[in-house]
Amino acid sequence: MNKCSIGQTLASIGCNTVINSNLISRFMKGIFNARPPLPKYSITWDVGKVVRYLETLFPLESLSLKMLTLKIATLLALTTAQRAQTLTNLNLNYMETSSKTVVFTMNCLQKTDRIGRINQNITLDAYKKKELCPVYTLKYYLKATKKLRKDDYLLVSFRTWRKISTSTLARWLKIVLTSSGIDVTKFQAHSFRGASTSAAFSAGITLDTIMKTANWKSAKTFKKFYLREVEAKRGVKTCKKKYINAVLSV
Repeated sequence: MNKCSIGQTLASIGCNTVINSNLISRFMKGIFNARPPLPKYSITWDVGKVVRYLETLFPLESLSLKMLTLKIATLLALTTAQRAQTLTNLNLNYMETSSKTVVFTMNCLQKTDRIGRINQNITLDAYKKKELCPVYTLKYYLKATKKLRKDDYLLVSFRTWRKISTSTLARWLKIVLTSSGIDVTKFQAHSFRGASTSAAFSAGITLDTIMKTANWKSAKTFKKFYLREVEAKRGVKTCKKKYINAVLSV
């Protein structure tokens, strides 16, 4: 809710005399004082718990299509630190693959896109362990679902084989959190961004790299809403060259 929308609503019902008064300003200030914008989480979960669980989902040939789907979705969320909206919009027609990377060009506007600032490409880097490698897992996932999928989007439902919604992705990530021993009464799917970027920061990844990976314009956004202490400390800080190494090396 903002002052402009209140004014437009009042105007639509013929209350033009109130729009320019200070009543709206006072009302908005009262809302701010009563419910100031605060970060949702004061701490975050240990990424290592999820990573160790994902390692057990191997070999890929032994997984059901449901579990294979949950694994690639979780690896995407952990290693890219992107919003659910972005992950559900990854399109195979705008994908380029090599032995070490998979790059997606975003072909639609995202939440933070503005004139002069369009979302960057989403890059997946290969990882030394096949059990945790997003590139290896993605390629196997595409091969396993090739004859079933009815959409060109990367993530498709394992029931309808069509593009999923952000709420479906959130539900999948919540399943993995539960299986990893994370308290889902405290942490929801959106907490992946904070957990991933906080883990990278703790491991010595530069703020610039974190901001580019998560597609944040301001460091204040990361520090205020996402950077959190983990529930259980992960040990001595180290410096990793790549974001993926910091997040998956536990």
